[in-house]
Amino acid sequence: MRSRMFVCLVVFAVIGGICAAQPYVIGVSTDSGRASFRKIELDGLYKAAKAAGNVRILEMNADENTSTQNAQIKAMVDQKVDAIIVCAIDKDAIQSAFDYVQDSKIPLILYDRAVQHPWVSYTVAYDSWSDAQQLAKFIESKNDGKKHKIFLTVGSLADPNGIARRDGFYSIISKSKYPNLQVIEIMTDWDVNKALTNMENALQVHPDVWAVINVSAHMDGSCYTALQEKGLKIKRGQKGHVFYASLSGDPPSLDFLQGGYTDAVYIIPAEMCGGKLFEAAMTLIKGESLDGKSYMLPTWPLLPNEFAAKKNKVWSIIYADLIK
Repeated sequence: MRSRMFVCLVVFAVIGGICAAQPYVIGVSTDSGRASFRKIELDGLYKAAKAAGNVRILEMNADENTSTQNAQIKAMVDQKVDAIIVCAIDKDAIQSAFDYVQDSKIPLILYDRAVQHPWVSYTVAYDSWSDAQQLAKFIESKNDGKKHKIFLTVGSLADPNGIARRDGFYSIISKSKYPNLQVIEIMTDWDVNKALTNMENALQVHPDVWAVINVSAHMDGSCYTALQEKGLKIKRGQKGHVFYASLSGDPPSLDFLQGGYTDAVYIIPAEMCGGKLFEAAMTLIKGESLDGKSYMLPTWPLLPNEFAAKKNKVWSIIYADLIK
């Protein structure tokens, strides 16, 4: 009798040990947009999961297809993951998938792009409104009261970041406040080829451009190619220089900053994203309460004379090997 009881206890102990060893699973749906940038955003998530030892990351890449992303998120629900993290391609197209997550009661966390939905528990994002205001305040500081033309790149208007970066800029540089400044929008949908074509077209009509504000630095190469074609790629301090500022910190922006062309780059701290996502996911998985509904990653300015001192804080330098 005792031997049977001992066997049963051993069996239960082994089963219990196996159950305890089963990892938490965090599903991640990424849009794929900028592959290396997304990897950098999520690097801290993977490192934290590895350090925890009992967390597995299930990542799915939607390859910029909204139908694929919806299907992948629903598949994660069906697989009963413990939490779901999403970088949404389209704020409207994603709603049905989020409804499905809500029905399952699985915690839902967003990153990079904020989306309005009642089931979203937490968002780790860039404060695109404030980021664009920083760009606007830079060009505001250069305003001499004369009539000038500014090119403003505009991202996808299906993306909350695209909308916020445009509207945040106008909250500072408005027609009513600065009637001397004319803003010409360069539509891009975040696409480098579209950015180049539309910059070239705009320069045909407005060759007297005074400043370029680029809301995503991965398009700096396109913008400067168009300026060079018109003979407007001129170094800082030289006659005819076009003021230029961009946001993010992608490698092209640093090259142009060091090369003497760009006046300011506003660095998005992408490397901070993953760790914040892991903290939020595990807090929700454990049934604990989060401190607030969002965390905005703090963008900071990098000026030419600060490059040497601050370069090792820039995500594209920290992760240079991954980007190559």
